[in-house]
Amino acid sequence: MSIETHRDHEKLREVLDKTLHRFKNNLQTQLSLMNIQTATNRSYFDDKHVLVDRMFALTHVYDLYYVSNKEEDLPVDSRVSLQSFLYQFFQYLKNSSPKIEFDLSDISDITIEVDDLLILSYVIIEINDFKKSLDDDLSFEVIHKNKKVNIRFSFSSLDSHQKFEELFEGQLKILDLMVMQLKGKMDYMSNYLKLTFPIL
Repeated sequence: MSIETHRDHEKLREVLDKTLHRFKNNLQTQLSLMNIQTATNRSYFDDKHVLVDRMFALTHVYDLYYVSNKEEDLPVDSRVSLQSFLYQFFQYLKNSSPKIEFDLSDISDITIEVDDLLILSYVIIEINDFKKSLDDDLSFEVIHKNKKVNIRFSFSSLDSHQKFEELFEGQLKILDLMVMQLKGKMDYMSNYLKLTFPIL
């Protein structure tokens, strides 16, 4: 085996080891979320579908991770397009859960770490389940400003989104935990919920 071939094998092993480690960690996150929702009596509209949505997000993020590195022999960049992910993810959610509208026009050049993108998808899944519980319409607006992403979630039936915490009192632990993992902040405004997190 030539030195160059040996180096290629070493590089491949390193990439696969890192990817496997990341994948295992993210699977462990899924198990942790299941334990939290059991311990806190989180009342889901459809428990099974929430788990399916999380698994879809996990596989879809990793699919994009490799696609976004398709010009390379091996994945070298752990950042993927926020717009590409959200567009396809929202299309998936709309197929299983209608009455979702979204605007992604402001984020065409934004890339996010694979792990952060996965955490963001879990936030969206939680919000979508609250939508189902309210039997409501939901709209998403994503804005990029000053190295931060703002996502505005608005429910058509709420005259004030400041009531959201009261409506789902005791059921926001997973949402709060995922926002914290993003190093973000959730504000309960009058017209919408606003998630803000940094692009690191």
